[in-house]
Amino acid sequence: MPVRGVVLSVIVALMWAVSPVLMKEGMKHCTPNEVPPVRSVSFIVTMSLLMLIIQPGQMPYLTPKLLAGLMGSVALSTLLGDLLFTYSIQKIGASLAVSVSCGYPLIAVLFSILLLGEQVSFLVWCGTVLIVLGLLVIKLDASLQSGRNAGYKLMDYDEMERRRADMTKGILFALGSAVCSGINIPVIKLLMLEGGWNATESYFLRATAFFIMAWTLREVQHHVAPETVKLLRTVPAKSWLALLGSGIIGMAVSGVIFGKCIDEFPVSVVTPVTASSPFMTVILSRIFLKEKLSRMQCAGVSLVIAGSVSVSL
Repeated sequence: MPVRGVVLSVIVALMWAVSPVLMKEGMKHCTPNEVPPVRSVSFIVTMSLLMLIIQPGQMPYLTPKLLAGLMGSVALSTLLGDLLFTYSIQKIGASLAVSVSCGYPLIAVLFSILLLGEQVSFLVWCGTVLIVLGLLVIKLDASLQSGRNAGYKLMDYDEMERRRADMTKGILFALGSAVCSGINIPVIKLLMLEGGWNATESYFLRATAFFIMAWTLREVQHHVAPETVKLLRTVPAKSWLALLGSGIIGMAVSGVIFGKCIDEFPVSVVTPVTASSPFMTVILSRIFLKEKLSRMQCAGVSLVIAGSVSVSL
């Protein structure tokens, strides 16, 4: 792959690494339910500007069938997957959440077999084993830490159980996000082929659909379960800036660049480079969020990332 392709892929990986750190920072003063609507604002504004700059006056081809597929795709991944990922970050931190959810290529490959008729290679099975082992190591470490922290005081025991529950929920949320993203990748490809969309058009349509869904869900939550949401006007400006930045970096700009990469260069080369983002997230989380991983967690993270790369090759 040319140097340009490597540079673009590294830029995408860096953006994907920065985005969860910004999300974690933004959630210090709000709940996960405020994240999707705020991110949707910067997502649609950025994509609208890119459409005006790149292809002014041109709108993507859209039919009722494509619209239905687009809405389903966005509801599955960008809305549900994004919300699960947000809850995961809240429970186990950006480092582990990103690392666990990066097992999505396994799901993508499995559904590519079902939807696109692709074949399973030996590396897919190797990657599957590595991902499963990595997740087991991470979960085992959580149990061992709970055991080491156990004491005779009831307060200590309650805290131990709370942390164990948070770890379990966080891993499950991250896995759910990975499943949503993995299923969605072949669906996106099918929609782009059917509609003849380029990367900018595809993400502009996704941003529009996501904006409508995120704010509709927000209104439903506000009326049905107001105790689960926080008024956006009470969210500090620094949280708004962090979440808006996450939408620009992690959804809009990185999405368009990644689309360009897989359009111009082999996916088998681009994906392993972008799969380095969890390592970058771990480093950034350690610097800015003061998150620390145990040796066993680092080993589990490494296994999951190695499996993700193997599946992608």
